[in-house]
Amino acid sequence: MTVADPIRTVGIMSGTSGDGVDAVLLELEGVEQRHEPRVLDHAHLPFESELQAELTNPTSLSLARLSELHAELPRRYAAAVRELDGWERCAVVGMHGQTLWHGPPSASESLGHRIPNTLQIGSTAVLAEALARPVVGDLRSADMFHGGEGAPIVPFAHWFFTPVEHAGRLIVNVGGIANITHVTADVDDVVGYDIGPGMMIADYLARALSFGDLDYDRDGQLSRGGKVVESVVDYVFAHAFFHKPPPRSTGREDFGRAYAKRLHERFTAIAGRDLLTSVLAVTARAIVRAAAECEGVREVLLTGGGAKNPTLLRLTRESLALPVERAEHGVFAASCHEPAAIALIAARTLAGLPSSLPRVTGADRACVLGHIARPSAQVPFAPSKG
Repeated sequence: MTVADPIRTVGIMSGTSGDGVDAVLLELEGVEQRHEPRVLDHAHLPFESELQAELTNPTSLSLARLSELHAELPRRYAAAVRELDGWERCAVVGMHGQTLWHGPPSASESLGHRIPNTLQIGSTAVLAEALARPVVGDLRSADMFHGGEGAPIVPFAHWFFTPVEHAGRLIVNVGGIANITHVTADVDDVVGYDIGPGMMIADYLARALSFGDLDYDRDGQLSRGGKVVESVVDYVFAHAFFHKPPPRSTGREDFGRAYAKRLHERFTAIAGRDLLTSVLAVTARAIVRAAAECEGVREVLLTGGGAKNPTLLRLTRESLALPVERAEHGVFAASCHEPAAIALIAARTLAGLPSSLPRVTGADRACVLGHIARPSAQVPFAPSKG
C-alpha cells in the first residue's frame, strides 16, 4: 500500500467530559494530499454516570482502579468500533485514550513538573487484540519530548480536511477545553492553540444547578435567559493561562472540577443561569480574541459538543462581525471531527508520515505521532455474550 492508495481507518475519541466514546469509520483517498474524506459511519457509546464521575475526577482514583480502567476502557472502545458498519475492512485503528493529566511545558512551573508529561489511559495492546487490527495510540508524547505542548493535535487534520477555497476559516473545537485552528492555504502557516475552557466549567455548573439531573446544559435550558455578569468574566480571564502567548495548551489541571468549584462558591450570590451564561461568555470572548489574533480570518466554524449549545452560539454571533456557523454534517460534525482527526493520524502514522505542526505545538520538529500495537491474530476476538 502506498500513501496515494485509498484506505479505510477508524478513529476513537473519549473526551474530557467523560460522557462516552465516539468512533468514526473514514475512507481516505490516500494520506498525503489534502481532501475531505467520506464518513462511512459513526457510533457513540455512552458511559454510565458512575464511570463519568471517575473520569472527570481522576485524582480521587486509587492506583488499582487506574490500572483496571487502563484495561477496561479499550474493551469499551472495541464495543463502539463493532457498532460501525464495515469496520472489519479498516486497515488501522487510532485511539486517543482518556486524558487524566496533561502537564505541558507552558505549565511546568505552575504545576511543579520537572519534565513535561501527559497521561492518556487505555491499552493499545488490549484494543489491538480485541479487534485484530493495528492500533495507534499515545499520540501526544513524541511532540512533548521534542519541546511541544502535545496539544492541540487536530489542526493538521483540520487543514487536511478543509478545501483550499475555505482558506481563512477559523475552526473552533469546543470540547471540555476550546481550541482553534486557523486554516491557511499553506500548511506551514496554520495557527492553532488552546484558547481556554470550553464546556468544562459549564458542565460542572450544570450538574450543580440541576442537582445532578443534567450532565451538561442540554439545549441551553439552564442558561436560557441568563445575563452576562462582567465580574465573573473578569475573574476567569484573570487566570494565568490567558496571559501566556501561543503555543499554549491547558486542561482540567487549570479549569477542572477544583477550579469550577471555587468559582461556584465565590459567586453564590449570582443567579445560577447568569453564572452559567457568564462562563459561556468567557468561551465566546476567547473565540473573539483568537479571531483578532489570527490574520485573515473570513469565517468561523464551531464544532465539538459545545457547538450544540444555543447560548454559546448566540453569544459568539453577537460578539463577532464574521459569519459564524455550526458544523452539522460530514467530517466536521460535532461528534465526528475529533475521532476523524484521530483516524487520519493513525493512517499517516501507519505510513510513517508526521501529523503534528511545530508552529502549533512549539516542538522543534514535526513528529510521527504515537506508537503502533500490532495484534497477534488476524481474526477479531469474539466477546462473550454471557
